[in-house]
Amino acid sequence: MPAMPLVVRHTDLIPDVAALARSLATAPGTQVLWSADGSGVSYLCCEPVEQVTALDPEPQLALDPRLGPLGCVPRWIGVLPFECRRDLERARYVKSENRTPPPITLPVWQRYAAVARVSDSEVLLVGDDGAAVDRLERRLRIRGAMKTAALSRLKDLADDGDAHVRRIERALEFIAQGDLYQVNLARRFTYRASGGAVELLLAVAGHGSAPYACALDLGPVQVVGLSPELFLRLEPDGRVTTVPIKGTRPRGADPERDRALALELDADPKERAELAMILDVERNDLGRIATTGSVRLVSGPEVVTHPTIHHRQATLVADLRPGLSRRMLLSAMLPSGSVTGAPKVRAMELIANLEPVRRGLYTGAYGCVTHAGGLELGMAIRTLSLRGEIGYYHTGGGIVADSDPRRELEETEWKAEQFQALASGKRRAPELRL
Repeated sequence: MPAMPLVVRHTDLIPDVAALARSLATAPGTQVLWSADGSGVSYLCCEPVEQVTALDPEPQLALDPRLGPLGCVPRWIGVLPFECRRDLERARYVKSENRTPPPITLPVWQRYAAVARVSDSEVLLVGDDGAAVDRLERRLRIRGAMKTAALSRLKDLADDGDAHVRRIERALEFIAQGDLYQVNLARRFTYRASGGAVELLLAVAGHGSAPYACALDLGPVQVVGLSPELFLRLEPDGRVTTVPIKGTRPRGADPERDRALALELDADPKERAELAMILDVERNDLGRIATTGSVRLVSGPEVVTHPTIHHRQATLVADLRPGLSRRMLLSAMLPSGSVTGAPKVRAMELIANLEPVRRGLYTGAYGCVTHAGGLELGMAIRTLSLRGEIGYYHTGGGIVADSDPRRELEETEWKAEQFQALASGKRRAPELRL
């Protein structure tokens, strides 16, 4: 339970996430969790009161459904990098680690005593400290200045397209030998960035964008994310949800072509097999923490459409076994099979051997621990990690037996479209609706 009863304040602030984010942009530790596609509520806060580096920032915080809807408000906001679970790799299968450490390798959680909950109709302030709620409201009422956000792509050996094709070809050899069924391989783009995380997010997001958009200030590292994928949700009643995504097509230049690409994705045997394999991995991981018989598919597989891309996804749910902690849940699920491969541990070992740079946050997770003890974590894909003015953006895809290396390379470009649009001066791609 939170240390103090929750303070709740209704305000007359206009529920405009962009304007509110700019009001907080210069404050220390500003966090924006933005449901930019309108599918949920958004959260903003600044000035953390505590920071920890652990899978679970507050083990004594129990699940508590009695708090109702306000229990879903973040108490902790942070990141769980892919790097923090590399202990799963078996040393005898992984070459000597001589790659440069990425900007972030450990979990980082920051606790907030006051958070703004922004819905379509209202800005509600929620916290466990009345003075912190006062300070947050004062900051939100100060109109923030708009800054110019910019990205410019830098030369980086890690984003060499031909080298990525050769990595895919090598992975296909391992798959043909029966070493594994699928592996997610990535390349990295490097950018020079300006404007700060909030302005970069606002520049690349746009209306109708990602359900798990974010701008996170973690001190020396900032994160800008446009993730379309729910990695993990833990509700106060113990229900666990994950929504793996596999299979990709770009958006079409006109509505007719757009529909054709979506239908092509849905019918493609390779794409269907890719998601089916990952669903099996996720079922297995959920089975380690779930009550017997509770793991089930509740929707999909189906095509979902985002501003620059089509994906296929499916929704799995389970009931957390009584007595299991958040840490046990996270240990079982991180990193997701959706972004590693099958079998998961062997795929991680191949990733360590083939990718030229370490992943850092990429394919980990970001999001919150709620006041009710739950979790809401987006997959750390479509994510830019910034240290100073240098930003790293990884983009990859799942490789299976019938993958075409050049087509897989093309897919990495599709998945970087929104950030590349800013770097090229286009700001964002046109929006189409099916």
